[in-house]
Amino acid sequence: MKTIFHAAGVGVIAALLSAVPAIAAAPQVKIGEEARIPFADTTGIRNFRAENDHALYIEGQTGRWYYAETMGPCTGLNFANKIGFITKGTGTLDKFGQILVDGRTCQLQSLVTAEDPGKTAKAQSKED
Repeated sequence: MKTIFHAAGVGVIAALLSAVPAIAAAPQVKIGEEARIPFADTTGIRNFRAENDHALYIEGQTGRWYYAETMGPCTGLNFANKIGFITKGTGTLDKFGQILVDGRTCQLQSLVTAEDPGKTAKAQSKED
């Protein structure tokens, strides 16, 4: 009986998976569009990579990358091993949010969608 149930279950799963590509097709996001990162105050951010003391790349939990610029220099950003994200109660990081670096807050000026900075660096090194 267990084998029959398992086989029936596989058939149902296969039927459901055949419909997944139409459902799971994520909408294409244009690079450079204003963005928001949901759940940034809990689990919404996976990684970050500072570009300099004015900007950083942020990787969302889904693997999408964002580019954030601060209003002025954010001292210590390009050397920071950890930073915080201040969402001001909304839980969503956007261009009105702040980052916390070594106890200092830095106001964001913009937050836009971006390419994976690792892919960009690899492409540039292949061209050289």
